Amino acid sequence: MELDLRHLRVICRVADTGSISKAAASLQVSQPSLTAQLRRIESAIGGELFQRDIRGVVATPLGQHVVVRARALLADLDDLVNTSSKYVGEASPLRLGSVSTVMFASWLSRLEQELAGRDIRTQVDPCGGLLTDLLAADVLDIAMLMVCEEAYAPPCPPGVHEQKMVDPEPALIIMAADHRLAGRSQVSLADLGDETWIVPPAGRRDGAIAAQRAACEAAGFTPNFRYDELGEHEAAQLIAAGRGIATCAPTIGPLPGTVVVPLADQALEFRRVLRWRPERVPADVVGTVHRAFTESYREVLASRIPNYPWWDSAPSGHPVVHEPAGGLETIRSSR
Repeated sequence: MELDLRHLRVICRVADTGSISKAAASLQVSQPSLTAQLRRIESAIGGELFQRDIRGVVATPLGQHVVVRARALLADLDDLVNTSSKYVGEASPLRLGSVSTVMFASWLSRLEQELAGRDIRTQVDPCGGLLTDLLAADVLDIAMLMVCEEAYAPPCPPGVHEQKMVDPEPALIIMAADHRLAGRSQVSLADLGDETWIVPPAGRRDGAIAAQRAACEAAGFTPNFRYDELGEHEAAQLIAAGRGIATCAPTIGPLPGTVVVPLADQALEFRRVLRWRPERVPADVVGTVHRAFTESYREVLASRIPNYPWWDSAPSGHPVVHEPAGGLETIRSSR
């Protein structure tokens, strides 16, 4: 078998994700298929490229050599494609990722108007950790994530930049309409010590569960997490039935049989950020993506406020929306 660029991308994807299963998911192939392909690549090169350990897979000395050379070749190819586009007047597709959000359709519509003629390819997933992996593996160019405090959030990969759009975004509590605390203008975490908590989608991978546990333990109790990996509809049914409570964003839509109450003193906060590959997305496009999102965010939030009788008296439930500044202040990877 002769090696081609597709094989080099497979090698780099496995190295970037540190996992055969994650690499297979990002490449949209089955794990057995990718494993078989990797064995053929190793046979062509003449040695083992990766070894398994408790964390996944790590490159062998031969693998490290091949990965370094493969990255250089792929970078040269990408540069060739990107610099050639100006001669034909065509921009490469913008590969946009996003965690699940009620703003997505509105955001995408604005982007398509602002970037008229640009091919925008999208991937939506509840897991910000997976989207970060896809950025690191050069499957996505830019992504919107909802992340918890720094100590628990998926770290920004090397070479990827980050910019805040909503920070802080206070976590609200959604509960049954007949819950004992449903009439409060706000609740404290200490009031929720005996509650059953519904695990947020992708919470384990994104650090949300660890952040919630730390906040609850600081309030004097260890939360009882249940109902792992539920879909939105199933979670809503359990909450309305009084089987549990959950955290939610201020932009959440109305769900029958439930109410939303803010947490006192912003006891648990998240932030919405853009992460992007600067060699793929120029500053003006980052600004366009950012503005389109915050416009959609403000629009959706304004439509929710009439449903929140506590809004005027509970500023702890108000998010802070940031517009891109002229210089586009960014937080680069700290690695």
